Amino acid sequence: MAIKDLVKKYHSNRETYLKANYNETQLRTDFLDPFFELLGWDIKNSEGKPTNEREVLVEEGLKADATANTKKPDYTFRLFSERKFFLEAKKPNVKIEKDNEPAKQVRRYGFTAKLKISVLSNFEYLAIYDCSQKVEKEDSVTNSRINIYHYTDYESAFEEIKTQLSHKVVYNGDFDETWKDIEEQLKLSSVDSLFLSQINEWRIILGKEIYSHKTAILTEELNDIVQSYINSIIFLRVCEDRNLEVYKTLLNFVGKNDFTSLIKQFKKADKKYNAGLFNHPLTDEIISNNSSAFWTIIEHLYFPESSYSFSVFSSDILGNIYEIFLGEQLIIKNSQVSIKKKPENIDRDIVTTPTFIIQDILRQTIVKHCKHKTDKEILSSSFADIACGSGAFLLESYQLIQDILVDYYLENDIKKLIQTSIKTFKLPFEIKKKILENCIYGIDKDYNAVQACKFGLLLKLLENEDNSTISTPALPNLQNMHFGNSLIGNSLTTSKDQNEINPFDFGKTTFDVIVGNPPYMATEHMKQFTPLELPLYKKHFESSYKQFDKYFLFIERGLNLLKPKGFFGYIVPSKFMKVGAGKKLRELLTSKKSVEQIISFGANQVFHNKSTYTCLLILKNEKQKKINYLEVDSLKDWKTRKIKDDHFDSVSFDELEKNDWVLVPNILKSAYNSISKQSETLENLIGSDNIYNGIQTSANNIYIHSKTKEDIKYYYFSKDNIDWKVEKELTRPYYKTSNGEDNLNTYRPFSPNTFVIYPYLKTKKGIQFVEIDKLETNYPNLFAFLNHYKNKLDNSKRDIKPTPETENEWYRYGRHQSLEKCDVPAKIIVGVLAKGNKYAIDYFGTLISSGGTAGYCMITLPNNFPYSIYYIQALLNSKYLEWFSALIGEVFRGGYIARGTKVLKKLPIKTIDFNSKEEKLKHDKIATIQEELINIQEKIDKNRTNNRKLIPLQRQFEIQKKELEQTLKILYNLGESDSLIPLISEIYATN
Repeated sequence: MAIKDLVKKYHSNRETYLKANYNETQLRTDFLDPFFELLGWDIKNSEGKPTNEREVLVEEGLKADATANTKKPDYTFRLFSERKFFLEAKKPNVKIEKDNEPAKQVRRYGFTAKLKISVLSNFEYLAIYDCSQKVEKEDSVTNSRINIYHYTDYESAFEEIKTQLSHKVVYNGDFDETWKDIEEQLKLSSVDSLFLSQINEWRIILGKEIYSHKTAILTEELNDIVQSYINSIIFLRVCEDRNLEVYKTLLNFVGKNDFTSLIKQFKKADKKYNAGLFNHPLTDEIISNNSSAFWTIIEHLYFPESSYSFSVFSSDILGNIYEIFLGEQLIIKNSQVSIKKKPENIDRDIVTTPTFIIQDILRQTIVKHCKHKTDKEILSSSFADIACGSGAFLLESYQLIQDILVDYYLENDIKKLIQTSIKTFKLPFEIKKKILENCIYGIDKDYNAVQACKFGLLLKLLENEDNSTISTPALPNLQNMHFGNSLIGNSLTTSKDQNEINPFDFGKTTFDVIVGNPPYMATEHMKQFTPLELPLYKKHFESSYKQFDKYFLFIERGLNLLKPKGFFGYIVPSKFMKVGAGKKLRELLTSKKSVEQIISFGANQVFHNKSTYTCLLILKNEKQKKINYLEVDSLKDWKTRKIKDDHFDSVSFDELEKNDWVLVPNILKSAYNSISKQSETLENLIGSDNIYNGIQTSANNIYIHSKTKEDIKYYYFSKDNIDWKVEKELTRPYYKTSNGEDNLNTYRPFSPNTFVIYPYLKTKKGIQFVEIDKLETNYPNLFAFLNHYKNKLDNSKRDIKPTPETENEWYRYGRHQSLEKCDVPAKIIVGVLAKGNKYAIDYFGTLISSGGTAGYCMITLPNNFPYSIYYIQALLNSKYLEWFSALIGEVFRGGYIARGTKVLKKLPIKTIDFNSKEEKLKHDKIATIQEELINIQEKIDKNRTNNRKLIPLQRQFEIQKKELEQTLKILYNLGESDSLIPLISEIYATN
């Protein structure tokens, strides 16, 4: 049927359809189902997709009461298992173009589910609403309405509607592009942030209330009690919207100020649901004082105070909120209750794992594990997250296992299922309960996280249930959810440390599947926040090596807890594949041959507002023949599964071990091997001592200055509104990072732009520190300046502490190992975090700062070295070594590559046989063109305002640049592979 025919059908009998007795179910069958099928959606799942990836979820057509609060959206349209938009149906008799209430209803659904848009239709009209904004009581029907179409417009507007709602735009990723502006708004005003701010408000008012009745209460106990009460109230409120409790029961207690009845309701719920959700301490104290805090919390959970529709408030959203909520705690200070970040989170943001990432990990682990298994085998399997937090992975796992069993019974024993709509089925409550009790395992060292995880799972169990389908007591006790430190067992700790470390023994328990997003915590943070644990990690974990990260340990621990042929899936920072600290972990994974798949997201940002460069690590406890790996170019293509299995590359474990986990795409392996064979690493060619970091003064703001003038003996400058002069002899030229025309650039003649105070002298014995007596006598102006800032140069106030030999050495640099190396006739200066053109030649003996990715490295060529510095510079700056830098070093957003000394040392330099006239000519030609390009660039910089000279110079530069590229191409002689290498750079540049 075409849209024209559907409109004609409606129009020809419109008067009948507009009558009150023509109901919503008929409308859906007659018009809305066909309409959205014309938009490409498989409403009835005719293609037989797995339940977990069904395109459209359809609610029961007949509802007991169309005005009931328990109503859920009629249709959920999905990208695989991710909700994209709702469709709420009303019969044509309902004036959706004028009536405010249906509009507010569909907006609340969408807002609660964190959807960009949702749709309201009675077929007479179809309206699309922006769901990013909180719904207010006084909102009219036009608030947040993006588009509205009358049925007479459908034929002419159908192509436009397709661009907004069709199956095609959702499954090719254009849907998110279309509604990108709304997504940005969602980030600012999402249900997460609103609900989180409300929960924190409730925590404070309830915490103050409890503290006022029990001032001796400990902070830890206060947090536990407050969370327990809030969980109970939210739980009952959600049950009201799901038809498990009478709607507005809690609100009625508020109206009557009836605290005794509220406590009775808690006790009644405890019998009905069990699971320890309503075992509240301090009930008597609160009853006797008739706590008003409870009434405030309850009122906030109903419209108009609340914009939420708890019928669609999915457990994963609640889990995400709790994940952030758990990063903070109530504290009692000076008899005041407030909220503060937990110490370990002060400088770290809590980030939640995007659902699409979780679902893909589960697809590579749980789905593979369950394939070809019977229901008994699935129900006897174990699925764990050993750092579960608030349970995001376990909630998705629980839903997926349910869906897998639905599909199994559809094929093998359909009588075990309950039909909820046309071709739509669910598991009976008892089987859902059995999965939760027997199959789902969670461990976390945060007590409140475990409670939040249990809470989310219990709500998940009750999804799509009502009083007629649940048993009593309804909820299990969740014995498999544990509060403990999953990295350390009892035998590794002393009795006095056990309370703080909280070790957890798995005994002989192993798991079929382990999934998660483990904590990322560097060694220095472990030392700061878990000092008792760090020595144990160093002693008992193979993967602990130098400055290791905590997620290394979780990978090792998870692998050791897997059953034979068990699956493991984590999202972790991808740097473990490249950094020195990951050496032992790489050796462990290589020796066990357990890595099945690595999906690296390169410079793509997976976590919102978080610069963490991640990968999916999929392991199997069975020796693998090879590793399959993928570098994701486009996150959009990956999310919409345009990237298929044949896009993956593979590598043997032997090859991986040899090249230190450099994952080269198959199509470029011949180029990689050819370049490597023709070359020597820079480290082997010039010696490792000639590749080094910059200086580290540890007080740059005191040592580094821009001169206002100079004479033969002094530099003059101003600091803190005081004019100073210092003796030139104890200064050195310095380069301070700049984005102007003096910025560090391969083709721009380099010159220092500042000077650095340098309390050292070059002697026959080498670089020596100038002692204080000599400083005061021979360099009185510099002494006066340094002495003025003596307090700020105090050892305790500097991030890298100098190692003084006497008490009068307070003005030493933090580190001074690069001082002699810097003082050479020529060196190449390298910007550590750069994307091309960051290799400049310095002839001034300039000092440069080190300091992670923000600093600089230097390359000095040995004496009597046959290679020209310009040849080395040209190769380092070439597309070939840019590509190698990206393979070896970390890649950051925007295509920036971290090329510190470790990366530079490994870069391959094409060797030259200087006895071969032909090879020497290539070397000399490259060096000559490179030097000429720098000379031309200098002229370009001097003639920026003179177009008559500028344009020919720019043209000349481009001609020479192409000549250089062609000469390099001849030098490497890679054949057809050569043209593929720029694609790598372009990929990084676009992310």
